[in-house]
Amino acid sequence: MMDEAFFRATYERYWSRLYSVCYFTIGSREAAEDAVTEVFMSLWNNRDRQVIENMDHYLVRAAKNLSLKYLIRQRKMDQALLRMVDTLQDHHRHSDPERPLEVKEITAMARKTLDSLPEKTRSIFLMNREEGLTYQQIAERTGLSVKSVEYHVSRALRALSQSLLVILLECSRHTSGTI
Repeated sequence: MMDEAFFRATYERYWSRLYSVCYFTIGSREAAEDAVTEVFMSLWNNRDRQVIENMDHYLVRAAKNLSLKYLIRQRKMDQALLRMVDTLQDHHRHSDPERPLEVKEITAMARKTLDSLPEKTRSIFLMNREEGLTYQQIAERTGLSVKSVEYHVSRALRALSQSLLVILLECSRHTSGTI
């Protein structure tokens, strides 16, 4: 059974190492901190139910697993948002005769969203989408890890998906007569 003093000592001993593992995998400081916090919360919450023979191995494995789950969850969420935006755009394009104006609105909203992103995120996203560079090529050009490039592209896609969804829903309300 783990007491509070042992838990604190374990936390102090392993926090930095687990943060490094998570950050290397995820590429985001905030998400890495959240993952490490989740590892330690799980350790504390399950302290009466498990006997850990090799704390180092257990904690590193838990950090890696949580980091990978985070990446999988983010990728699925990004893909779902993009599919939703694509579906709404296709539907709207085929159902509204005033499409050119809305395309201009959507383009302006996308540009405004891109302009609001941090410079590094915006430039990485544009290298990928406008220049057609792969994540590996961007990583080589910028000196970042591929995981960091994935993080920045994912961040930009989420921001764009959210802003485009807002304008598409607004357009839908106006064409359907609801306010």
